[in-house]
Amino acid sequence: MKSLYTSSGLQSSRFWGLARPTNLHDTPKIHIFVKIAFPPPVLINTLMRNLPLFFLLVLNTLFCAPGFAQPDLTLTQITTVSQPVDIAAAGDGSGRLFLVEKAGTIRILDLSAYTLLPDAFLDISSLVLNSGERGLLGLAFHPDFANNGYFYVNYSQAGSGNTRVSRFTANPPSANTVDPSTELPILSVAQPFTNHNGGDLAFGPDGYFYIALGDGGGTGDPGDRAQNGQELLGKMLRIDINNTSGGNNYAIPPDNPFVGMQTPEILDEIWALGLRNPWRFSFDRSTGDIWIADVGQGAWEELNYQPASSSGGENYGWRCYEGYHKYNTDGCGSGLGYTAPIFEYGHNPTTGGNSVSGGFVYRGNEVPDLQGWYIMADYTSDNFWLVQPTGSGWTVDLQSDVPVSDIVTFGEDDDGELYTASLGGQIYKISATVLPIELMGFEGKFNDGRTQLRWTTATEKNSAYFQVERQTPGAGFESIGTVPASGVSTASKTYQFDDLFAEPGENNYRLKMVDIDNSFSYSPIISVYVKEPAIWQLLPNPSTGQVTLSVQTDLNVGRLGFEVLNMQGQVVFSDEVEAPELPFLKPYNLVHLPKGSYFCRIDIGEKTALRRLVFW
Repeated sequence: MKSLYTSSGLQSSRFWGLARPTNLHDTPKIHIFVKIAFPPPVLINTLMRNLPLFFLLVLNTLFCAPGFAQPDLTLTQITTVSQPVDIAAAGDGSGRLFLVEKAGTIRILDLSAYTLLPDAFLDISSLVLNSGERGLLGLAFHPDFANNGYFYVNYSQAGSGNTRVSRFTANPPSANTVDPSTELPILSVAQPFTNHNGGDLAFGPDGYFYIALGDGGGTGDPGDRAQNGQELLGKMLRIDINNTSGGNNYAIPPDNPFVGMQTPEILDEIWALGLRNPWRFSFDRSTGDIWIADVGQGAWEELNYQPASSSGGENYGWRCYEGYHKYNTDGCGSGLGYTAPIFEYGHNPTTGGNSVSGGFVYRGNEVPDLQGWYIMADYTSDNFWLVQPTGSGWTVDLQSDVPVSDIVTFGEDDDGELYTASLGGQIYKISATVLPIELMGFEGKFNDGRTQLRWTTATEKNSAYFQVERQTPGAGFESIGTVPASGVSTASKTYQFDDLFAEPGENNYRLKMVDIDNSFSYSPIISVYVKEPAIWQLLPNPSTGQVTLSVQTDLNVGRLGFEVLNMQGQVVFSDEVEAPELPFLKPYNLVHLPKGSYFCRIDIGEKTALRRLVFW
């Protein structure tokens, strides 16, 4: 299904301090397209002074793109680390992927077998202030890393919280561990608040080193740092890391846009300005274009674009503008010279979100359907977007049901294949498939001591089976059973699965829909709340083997049945009491059972309930 996207806007809440709402998608995948035609990147004066006229222009170019070939994103988890915030490759052909952990370590994933090496590549946790939005935030490898072993990190300094960009050296470059004493400080920037650090690093195709810095924090950029040319905060910097000058461990590229400017003076390191919290930027490895995702303030998230032909100097408008919208124009110009985003979305959990996580343009070879699409996500809503230039405008595709959460960063391997990470620790490889099954509905309810799941397909083409997966609080998704699919069907078909062992509390479910060639896609996630049976208890739980069953109910109970089942569903102990006196209290000696997890089933009159029991 494709529909017209008419929502505008981005939101910007503080990235790390979010009180994240539970987000459970409950509808089949919907692609929502918008095509936007924009004026040249530097907006004309009348555009920014007359926003209603501009929106008429945009709305006149919106269209529903029927028949547009569109990839469906598929994410496959390949490993787990602790609070990943960046993903990078060394460009040395070693098949290693480097995963940045916010607390101050970098881990190596061997892509040949998706094996996480046991030792940290770099551990500078003693140097890093890991708190809120602060931590080890960025990683980039020198273009000649294979020979010199140089790589660069951006971190919040322990004690002060200031931003530090430093070089470290792997000796030899193939080493899987690095001595922290090889640190060479490159740049330090004082941070006035605890948030909006930016933190991303990258080498451009020109060989220069780019650094993204947020405005330093505080609501609404109270120091107006993003527009102040004498501040590095709220800017994109561009420096020459291969040379030194002026007492710095870097030099200024002579073609930087503000070199030699006197009135008003702008620092020579600055490549672009007017950014709030650029949480991830990237270069298109094919074209050299720059994509900058900037977290907004209170209403709009934005995606900025700088073509490779740009000579720099763009002003993306913050704090004068948030997205296309005026925010605080005190002391701002009339609008001439500000560069508008190519896309914005509002603080709407359905079609938008609250904190954009920027990604990459796909240039790998494994997923031809993704070729040329820029992929990004929102941290709070779990929405994904695909963005692609189309002549004078942009096509934007919203994918709102990719079954992952808390997406915080993206990264490329040496071959251009894409990966993404959840702040919860999961690392995923990005792919895209055509759904083997058109799923029309998926629902669940708790009834008679079990969760009853039901789903309906409209059509099926070469489908093999459904794998039912459940996620309980504090755990990942696990398979709890399979249901054979019809194989080929052009008519509606309904399936059902009963989960007898759902635990009290929130239980999340999804379907892994597998084709005969083993390709698969996931359904939306649904949530079923299992009510804690209040009429009976097993104490203590966990137990060493001695447990007491306590039943209190006003029901007229003629029979009480009690069973203990192992994880394979086999009954390993049972007891039955006719006409029990209530309240009922009876100890059981189960020390003969092996240690581990069990399920207990109790039948009280016509009611059945289940409870997990752990022996240790």
